[in-house]
Amino acid sequence: MGGEADHTRLDLEVIRGMGTGLSTIKKAFDGLEKLGDKYEDDFGDGDLAEKFGDFASNWEISREKLTGEVDALAQIAKAAAKAYEDIDHQLAEAIRGAQDPKKGRK
Repeated sequence: MGGEADHTRLDLEVIRGMGTGLSTIKKAFDGLEKLGDKYEDDFGDGDLAEKFGDFASNWEISREKLTGEVDALAQIAKAAAKAYEDIDHQLAEAIRGAQDPKKGRK
């Protein structure tokens, strides 16, 4: 049976990479043109133009929500990687301090 270390092992590069990748996706969404502005005139007048307008409007609202959620996940992943890295450094320092009896005496 595995020890406690099996449950706390993290790949910080994967977590950090996830944050970077999600930020890239957010930037791509931010750079998309509004569909209605780009193709509005191509549909002319009538039902098809109205349906496309509805679709473009709904897509814009959904894209904004999705962009916000992707950005939030990116920030969480980056913060998690930083927090785990800080904890790892603090634990390493504590272990080094415990192993070096000279450090404890001043």
